[in-house]
Amino acid sequence: EDLNNILKSKKNTILEIGFGDGDNLINSAKTNSDIFYIGSDPFLNTTTKCLKRIIKCNINNIVIWPDDVRKIIKSFPINSISKIKMLFPDPWPKKKHKSRRLIQEDFLEIIYSIIKPKGTITIATDHDELKCWILEKFQRHGKFEWIVKTSKDWETRPIDCFQTKYELKSIMHKRKPSWFVFQKMQI
Repeated sequence: EDLNNILKSKKNTILEIGFGDGDNLINSAKTNSDIFYIGSDPFLNTTTKCLKRIIKCNINNIVIWPDDVRKIIKSFPINSISKIKMLFPDPWPKKKHKSRRLIQEDFLEIIYSIIKPKGTITIATDHDELKCWILEKFQRHGKFEWIVKTSKDWETRPIDCFQTKYELKSIMHKRKPSWFVFQKMQI
């Protein structure tokens, strides 16, 4: 209920799903003190590291949900989130684990309802199969437009994202990260 009231009162709210060590979340919040951030990550170790850094840097515009975002996201008000970021989510590469991937039809329908008109979703991955999965799911859903004009658009990290250890690891292993930005369409 408190989060519901907070979200209704904020002009710009960014939800980062799976923030890892918090590199992007913390740097974004430090750079944009006028934006409210919600970070969600189900892993205790990374959540603890991130919270320690938030406290050390005295950042006041972030709240953390230390669990699976699917447990809370349905309670967000309609049109309350400006942007969603999912940077290098687990690709769940085994066939038997594909149902664990967050990007599914029902999840896209939920985020469509909570994201503001013209709001964006940024997803980064270096996993080739997941790249195809993302594009297929968004295409099939049909309510988001892929914001792309040239290949540089998906080969280059957006200016509102900071480099994370997962991106560095990807580059170090000679895998090419792709950056997909989708915008909510009015239907």
